[in-house]
Formats: sequence, structure tokens, C-alpha cells
Amino acid sequence: MKVYIYKGFERFWHWTQVTLIVMLALTGFEIHGFYELFGYREAVMIHDRTAWGFLALIIFAIFWHFTTGEWRQYIPTIKLVKEQAQYYITGIFKGAEHPTNKLVYNKFNPLQRLIYLGLKILVIPVMVLSGFAYMYLIYPNETFVLGSLGPVAAVHTLGAFFLIVFIIAHVYLTTTGHKPLSSIQAMITGWEEMSEQEAKEMVKSEMEYSLKVAKYNLITNKDRSAFLDEALMETEAKLGVKCNNKLHDVISNSGAGYFRIGMDGTYQEVNESWVSLYKYESIDEIIGKNYSLSRSKDSFAQLQETFNKVLKGETVEHGLVIRHCKDGSIGYHTLTMTPFTKDNKIVGVEGIIINIDRDNATKLQWDNENNK
Repeated sequence: MKVYIYKGFERFWHWTQVTLIVMLALTGFEIHGFYELFGYREAVMIHDRTAWGFLALIIFAIFWHFTTGEWRQYIPTIKLVKEQAQYYITGIFKGAEHPTNKLVYNKFNPLQRLIYLGLKILVIPVMVLSGFAYMYLIYPNETFVLGSLGPVAAVHTLGAFFLIVFIIAHVYLTTTGHKPLSSIQAMITGWEEMSEQEAKEMVKSEMEYSLKVAKYNLITNKDRSAFLDEALMETEAKLGVKCNNKLHDVISNSGAGYFRIGMDGTYQEVNESWVSLYKYESIDEIIGKNYSLSRSKDSFAQLQETFNKVLKGETVEHGLVIRHCKDGSIGYHTLTMTPFTKDNKIVGVEGIIINIDRDNATKLQWDNENNK
């Protein structure tokens, strides 16, 4: 499955940056006498002009990152850094599962975030400042005069070696995707090929994120039944996923369960994922049954309270819900429930459940208890 990850400017910025850095490296090392390619005078001229082009690109990129909110992609985190490093060093050669999933709003894993942030706030600024010092601060008629270019040259050259090492490592890591060339193709076309499981996780995460965003728009939205459809359209716009605007279709594909309950408390619609999560055999076993069949006696009172709130126009989101399945086992999921309207009148509720594994459920329960 292919998912739209990289926007047009991202791809333009990436390949333009690559071209400029490679040209700066070629001419820079020639200026230092490592080889002769363009000739010293020509190499200096090309290097200077390329440096100005690189500075202009940096300014445009900074503007784009802040106006689009993409700067958040570089917020550092140490969570799963060790696991990510182990994956690259040994796990990838043993067929280990990737410790993190790529998302539209979270394109970089924790290790990449730290490396890219270091480049943007340390290595590249040092290269730019030392490069302009090299170009302009040696001339006697300028306000500031450097007595020797030695320290500046050393710093600038060291930064160049860091960039070369980064490029080599970066090219290697592009081969660790679903297929060896899938990451490179994604940066050309914007569409990244993923395994079925990776795509499923991405759609589920994006859907959950979009639902949270859409929830805050409900206050000014008169047609509350559009709540889930808005989240769907947001997900479609970001991922390029087309599902004919049928909410339960995309949720089925993402592994999340969709349900709709009437005013009398009976299930009017559920999708295959909901049936699977509750371990029923068919949708027919659910339709027309009261929602009490999916709760224990202890949790039914809470569900009734939630149901009544939603019928009054509220949208309710539960961080952790324990579900009681048909076979007697239990599972864990998040729940979002919103009013379902027809002709501007509330006629029931609808919502989604997203499965949570046991370990994450335990952690979420612990977080909820400690945040009270």
C-alpha cells in the first residue's frame, strides 16, 4: 500500500538541499587541495555562489516549517532512542520489528529527530557562520578582521566531514524501508510504499489524531453527525486514502471498530472490526441488541451515563475502556462517542473504538490514576 507522506515543498527542499551540499563539498574539498576538478579559481566562485543559494534555501525552509507547523517534527525525545539504535545496529539484520511507526505528523523516529535537530541548530549554523567568516572577515578594509584563517578553516572543514558522514549514513538508512528503494521513491513522488501492517498502523493513528482535532471543532459545528466524517476527510487529505467517504469502510481498514446506537439503546450498525474486537461471528448477532451485551454489570452504569450525556449533545472520549467479549475474554480500547443527528435532531449516538494491547492499557490506566 502507498501512503502520501511528503508534500511538494518538502521534496523540492530535500533534493535542492542535497544538490547544494554535494556541490559545496566538491568545491570545498577542492579548495583545500584534496583534488582538482573545476580549478581553484572556478571552485571558489562556485562555492561562494552555492553558499548564498544554500542560505536562501535555509530561509525559505525555516519560513515553511514554522508556517505549516512542520517544525514540530524535530522536537526531540529520548523515548525509544535506545530501541531505535539497537534496531539499526543489530535488529534490522535479524528481521526484528521496527520499534516506531512513521506518521504524517511524526515522520521521524526518535534517533532521527535528535540527529536532524543537531544538524539544524549546530552543524549547519556553524558551517554558515564559519563560511561567511572565511569569505569576508579577512580583508583589512572590513570592520572585523581575523588575524588567521586557520581556526576558521579547521572548524569549517570539520563541519564538512560531519555532513559527509551524515549523508553516507542517511543514504544507508533510506534502504531500510519496506523495500530498499521505497524511501527514495517516496522522496521523489511523495508516496511511500509500506507493508500492510505499517499502513494499517498509520491509518489507525492518523484517524485517532484527526478525531481529537475534529472534537474541538464541535462547539461551532451545528451538524454534529459530521464529526467522524470530518476526521475521515482530514485523514484522506493527509494520507491520500480514498474510501468513497464511507466512514465505517476506512475504519474497517484501519482496524478500528465503528458503531451506531439508536435512542432506544439498540445497535443499529456496527462494522466488521467491531464484531472482530468483541469476538462475535457476524454483524447479525449485534444489530437490534441492547448495548448492555458489551458490558459487565459493573461497567454498564458508566456506559449508561455516557450514553445519556451524548444524547444531550456532548461528545465523550474515554482513554481506557475494558470490553467483555462474547467468549468471556476481556480486551482494552479507547472510545469516542458523539451524537448522531438526522434533520438537525439527535436520533442516537455513533463512535469508534480503537484496540489497545495489554501493556499499553496497563500504562494508560496507571497514567490516568496518577493524573487524577
